[in-house]
Amino acid sequence: MSELLERIRRSTWYETAYKISVGVKGFDGLVELLAGLWLLIAPATLHALLQGIFGELVQHHSRFMQFMAENVAHIDQDLAKGGLLIVILFLITHGVVKLALVYCLLKEIIWAYPYALVVLGMFFIYQVYVFIMHPSVSMFLFSLLDAIIIWLVYGEWQKLKEEKIVR
Repeated sequence: MSELLERIRRSTWYETAYKISVGVKGFDGLVELLAGLWLLIAPATLHALLQGIFGELVQHHSRFMQFMAENVAHIDQDLAKGGLLIVILFLITHGVVKLALVYCLLKEIIWAYPYALVVLGMFFIYQVYVFIMHPSVSMFLFSLLDAIIIWLVYGEWQKLKEEKIVR
């Protein structure tokens, strides 16, 4: 079994998948950071955006669109009650942590890998919790993607440790 894992870790598709997944995490972190900063600087624009979406959705007569409109209105109300600060803090810290981890992983800073796995694992546990509390296809897919990324990061860490020992 370990020989199979070793061959997988040494393959070019694995290396490509690893770099793409880390790049996706970096892009995600950048988007979260920018969104958090945008909300910090101009919080009223989120309310206007949500009201615009609500206005568009409420015009449709399908059940799905009405359901979506109700959810958008609920999100807007929650944010207006003081949840916006939590969202801003979450987005900014999540984005900064992801960008720092991505930098360390792409620079192959070996001591950062265990920290990256712990942080990614905590994000994964949170996503699984959210999925259990509010099941959705998107949360399932995000959780699955993060599980694959954790596996890739762990494999890359093991490969780098072995290469360091051999050198």
